[in-house]
Amino acid sequence: MKVFAISLGCPKNTIDTEVALGSLGSTDSGLKLTNNPQEADLLIVNTCGFIEEAVSESIDTILEVVKGKTDRQVLVVMGCMVQRYGDDLKKELPEVDIFLGTGSPQSLVTLIKDHAAPHQHLVQSPDPARVLTTPPWRAYVKISEGCSNRCTYCLIPMLRGNETSRSVTEIVSEVSSLATKGVKEITLVAQDLTAYRNGGKTLPDLLEALAGETDLPWFRLLYLHPGKVNIRLLETIASNTAICPYLDIPIQHASTNILRSMRRGYDSKVLEDLMSHISKLLPHAAVRTTVMVGFPGETEDDFQKLREFVEKWEFEHLGCFVYSDEKECMANKLPGKVSSETAMARKDEIMNIQARISRDKISDMVGRVEQVLVEGVSSETELLLVGRTRHQAPEIDGIVYINEGTADCGDIVPVKITDSHIYDLVGKII
Repeated sequence: MKVFAISLGCPKNTIDTEVALGSLGSTDSGLKLTNNPQEADLLIVNTCGFIEEAVSESIDTILEVVKGKTDRQVLVVMGCMVQRYGDDLKKELPEVDIFLGTGSPQSLVTLIKDHAAPHQHLVQSPDPARVLTTPPWRAYVKISEGCSNRCTYCLIPMLRGNETSRSVTEIVSEVSSLATKGVKEITLVAQDLTAYRNGGKTLPDLLEALAGETDLPWFRLLYLHPGKVNIRLLETIASNTAICPYLDIPIQHASTNILRSMRRGYDSKVLEDLMSHISKLLPHAAVRTTVMVGFPGETEDDFQKLREFVEKWEFEHLGCFVYSDEKECMANKLPGKVSSETAMARKDEIMNIQARISRDKISDMVGRVEQVLVEGVSSETELLLVGRTRHQAPEIDGIVYINEGTADCGDIVPVKITDSHIYDLVGKII
């Protein structure tokens, strides 16, 4: 059976797609992924429903797939948007054969059995395993599902349920299995990695087990809650060379007033203390964050506090988002709505500041030798290879253009950085 699959949104969706594919059987059983929707028997769109913009992208993607869909093909729409809107989607998208929400992607095989034509040879694996859709040298591993935080702007608890963590043994086993298949970089993902709790074990315990019981060269962490990053976690990262010195900590804001309205569980002092601890314990780490502007009640003074925080701490990577007013969220009922014009102007100001910071910080890397995971030939020219340092996460940060030397995809090689741009680096293999 040939399958065309699209995963929208976060890496957690990518994993759900891979689990759903795994439930259909391995490639040895006849499952084959294709990039051509016209030749596929099964079409899968895994949607994001977090904010209005993500919903629009999901709908547009589904409609694009529907355009070329034939009667012999089965179209599955799954994920957060399905969980959010449920039966309403069935009325709006009659072309979709199967809808599947969050929580049990492995049940896809059961849902499509009645739709599969005899010639498709649908096989359910007796021991379902993920079918990786990422390049074979890197993979995502989900350590928990859901979220028990109750931020006023966020739908995740509604879409994914409360946080539940997997056991250390189960996670170590999955990582070990992926390593035997040639994976070099594992990115651990969860809505809140720092909420990890299972059998008395916390995130530092898990990281120590992974670093001690597997020989994987790179582990990366997405995402860490600012109010729960403690000294032990920072020391664990600092003392294990396999854990990339890369901290993805979405602060969302730096004004205590706005943080309280968001119900983030920390204030500006906690953020100041956190950044101070990082600078002392992990001085060479790259810190990524996301911030939100235009939240209800955000005054000019609130925004200036955010602006000053960004300028003071000079994050290596920063994303800025305009608040999205989702009717199911508590923030929808808050007074003091900020106009879209003001919010966009604030976003532009933050991103202009960040462009300068990024350009200055990345230029400091010129002359250094960095370990780089080679991703392949550049899409711009066959004369360049591209890769990433430990300070660059896949698909969200900049890259390294390699203009001298040869290497295979998945190799980790020493690269001397010779030039820099706003977000990207240039170097040669030595």
